[in-house]
Amino acid sequence: MIFNGHAQNLLEKENIVPANAADAEKIYVQLSGNTYSTIETIWFKAIVVNAFNNTPTTKSGILHVELIDLLDQRIVDNKLLKINSGIADSFFQLHSNYREGKYIIRAYTEWNKNFGTDFIFSTPINIYQFQLKENKPNPIRDVVFTKDLSENKFTISSKVFPLELDSLHKGKSMVYLNWEGGTDSIEVKHKKNLGTLIEYNVPLDAQIINYQLNTQNKKFIKSVVLDEEYGSLSFFPEGGSLVNGLESNVGFKYLDYRGKGAKVEGIVMDEEENKIISFESNALGMGKVALQPKAGKTYYGVLQTKYGNTFKYALPKAKTEGTVLNISNTKSYRNLFFRAKSKKPDSVFVKVFHKGKDILFLKSKLKRGRFAYRIMNEQLPHGVIRVTVYDKNYKPINERHFFNSLPNENLKVSIKIDKQEYKLRDSVVVSIGTQKNNTPIPASVSVMAIDSAYFSETNVSRSSIISYFLLESDIRGEIENPFYYFQNYKHLSDLDDLMLTQGWSNYKYDEPKKAKYIQAEKGLELTGTVGGVQRVKKRKKLKNNTYTINMVSFSDPIQAYTQEIDSTGYFKFALNESYGNGMKFVIQPADLRNKSDFFKVNIKRRKIPEIAYELDKVIVPVDSIIEKRVVEKMKENIRLDPFLLPNTIALNEVVVSDYELTPKRTEMKELHGLPDVVIDNNELIKNKKNWTGQLYQWLLFNYPEELEVIRVGPGGGFQIARVHGAGFTYVVVDGIPVDIDNYDIIGNIPLEAIKSAEILRTASTANRYCLEVFNSPCISPPEFPAILALYTYSGKGLFGAFPKKTSLLKDTAPQYSPKREFYAPEYTNPSSIDWSAPDLRTLLHWQPNISTNKDGTADITFFNGDTTGKMIVICEGITVDGSVGYSEITYEIVE
Repeated sequence: MIFNGHAQNLLEKENIVPANAADAEKIYVQLSGNTYSTIETIWFKAIVVNAFNNTPTTKSGILHVELIDLLDQRIVDNKLLKINSGIADSFFQLHSNYREGKYIIRAYTEWNKNFGTDFIFSTPINIYQFQLKENKPNPIRDVVFTKDLSENKFTISSKVFPLELDSLHKGKSMVYLNWEGGTDSIEVKHKKNLGTLIEYNVPLDAQIINYQLNTQNKKFIKSVVLDEEYGSLSFFPEGGSLVNGLESNVGFKYLDYRGKGAKVEGIVMDEEENKIISFESNALGMGKVALQPKAGKTYYGVLQTKYGNTFKYALPKAKTEGTVLNISNTKSYRNLFFRAKSKKPDSVFVKVFHKGKDILFLKSKLKRGRFAYRIMNEQLPHGVIRVTVYDKNYKPINERHFFNSLPNENLKVSIKIDKQEYKLRDSVVVSIGTQKNNTPIPASVSVMAIDSAYFSETNVSRSSIISYFLLESDIRGEIENPFYYFQNYKHLSDLDDLMLTQGWSNYKYDEPKKAKYIQAEKGLELTGTVGGVQRVKKRKKLKNNTYTINMVSFSDPIQAYTQEIDSTGYFKFALNESYGNGMKFVIQPADLRNKSDFFKVNIKRRKIPEIAYELDKVIVPVDSIIEKRVVEKMKENIRLDPFLLPNTIALNEVVVSDYELTPKRTEMKELHGLPDVVIDNNELIKNKKNWTGQLYQWLLFNYPEELEVIRVGPGGGFQIARVHGAGFTYVVVDGIPVDIDNYDIIGNIPLEAIKSAEILRTASTANRYCLEVFNSPCISPPEFPAILALYTYSGKGLFGAFPKKTSLLKDTAPQYSPKREFYAPEYTNPSSIDWSAPDLRTLLHWQPNISTNKDGTADITFFNGDTTGKMIVICEGITVDGSVGYSEITYEIVE
């Protein structure tokens, strides 16, 4: 090969980075696992760095981390964390109220909202109810499907048992069906102990049908595989196109019916069924073949299943004229080889980018339609590199991504333990070392020790600090099992296959720089505006009036703040560092010269990024290997310690013993009976968030299992609340039913005005309000009516619930989420160990914030539990210059 390219300005203009994404922050969240039961705690460490060089961020001081229920598309828990030198850590405590299924952990900074969703961290986890499998509800069963070839359809039948899922359910339930390319729903009338048979037809090309059963109080999901043989095989010509007569590498990727990569073998044949070449994928379904196509011919990838069925998948058509790009790798060099089939050979331009920065510019005339260039790997940055070829008019004609591996750029993390075999409850001493280029270097590291078999079997696809910062965070889309590519040097060829099939069109650094309108959060703050300032200045024609705003926070100790309002009425209080679930405060403008003027304080609410995930990503076939291992672990733990099972009481068995019967409550009780749900003011205020300051937002986020909040009416409409299963929900405030014309303002009642909110799920006597509410005789009153009863401090009905005109505002300011230390027993004194209390910990140790010293060393100690077998110790680290490292070691526990 003749290398005839000429390099200009190698590694040019290091201070200029034209890509917009280079200004972003990357966020990596290390979890204590991907699979949990509802009695466990999710521990996590977050690392926030500058996207361009992976150095710890100095932009943002606050990180938002959320636990999201994918089925309901809602946040079930959230953390507000202080970022210290790019590091934060916290936890999510799970409990039995969490639905079993798939959840997402999402993390972001305010600054990263400037970049869409590209730099919002998101990773799925599985949560299982901690109970024996035989005790779990299975309300959709006896699923039978038959294939009707004459009608080109599947006929599916199943039985539905709503009461097995929700013993409190009354009335009708809904079953929603979802498959690729279609959705539908079926109304189910339940029978006490008999299932309801439902039948449905779906197209023959459907691979999976997803069920979702919605009762009054609960939801259940289940997926059924209709065609396990289904798969998709896609082809990706290197550089972008196949060209007549020019040999090209063609990457391929196979996905099975679950959308996961799987190992396949097959052949490429032409339209006349002549075999061209055979191919074989790696374990993740990817690989490449060399092909010299002919224009006008159709080529197919052909696979044969274990059942003898054959599937054909078409390759892209070859162009009559065009260009191809090939990039190959040797030990020290990266070779670029470009060929053109065109009537007019011409010159080309080549640019090499890394994270949007131009690092190499080439210009060359083609010789016999060819161009080649060689560059040393050490001259290129560590990570994902993009090569783009342009024609003489600077139009891109070929593009290719590859991963440049420079292992010496990584942080070398070493782990040593004091022995390889331990007894039950022995202490384990771990020595950590951090080096770069054989030189000790301080680093921030984390250490996790966990049951090795359980961790590997329940974390089939996982990330590491290296795979995330060097690969995942630069490429759009899901990368299956990214940790695999960095386990050893042999997997680098598989990483090149990934770049061929996924990286070629998904690089995040493709947009030019643009203005950033959202400012980074440096710390706790309270911002807003004071309405009326401009009006007063204009009316009184006063140019130099000054206004101040006073705030008192009820922290410990109480803090007082005063600040001048700017000319637009804007204010910002920088709050002192504090930890808790929100800090009460009062705030009021103070007019220094005109005491009679009225000003209204408006607190700025932080906008939460949209939660929008495709349903077919939520309801997926359960991974049988993971489920089997989780079930085995639960069964064994319950056998050894039966007290682990949660004590649960059905809602209809709870006696409301402290329900104070006020005169208005007594009247409601005599008319309709006791309420099913009582929410007092303490609960309303305790669980109030910035976005739930009014009644309906609060109910939507805190009691979605009881009612839904929907928008009705023309245009933007207004919100109403509807108890699940009810034909209509009457709203009664202080014993006074609300007129239907005033339903548009109920949802805006401030929480501070409500003494209690109470739900009566089924109240047959509720239709007594029909005439008062609808202002006309009710010929056909609503079926299955429910009541939302509100009691206010004013006791004067709906309009008495709204405060009088005042400039004094009471609200809750943000605080950093409370911290918690990972608890683990210490068995330092063998004589005092209580062996009768089983120590069944799977996660033996979690220590997210360890700093190695100037010599790059640190030592920690933890204690084993009562589980025998192999344990794994995992250590991840990062330095101030952005170098990342990973290491692991295993040891045995014997009896």
